Amino acid sequence: MIFQILVIWTLALTAAIVLALAGYLIPVAYYLYRTAGHLTKLVGGLKAVRENAAPLTGHLTNLGSGLTVLRDELKAVDSSLGDAVEILSR
Repeated sequence: MIFQILVIWTLALTAAIVLALAGYLIPVAYYLYRTAGHLTKLVGGLKAVRENAAPLTGHLTNLGSGLTVLRDELKAVDSSLGDAVEILSR
């Protein structure tokens, strides 16, 4: 008799623990599944950005070179204007 009660209590407690764990793990699995879908979309978007931005590399290199030349010319103008201010302030 006592053995049967212990078996029933053991099975009941085991079932309660399994149900409690399932109650926590099922929502976690659901949200992980949803997150995987969002990450898949994000990866697709990032690949599209990479493909769309690839042609810009050459243009940005040319722009950088042009801006370097412009900087040097503006420094020369600044130097000339500094000399002009110095001459005119005498």
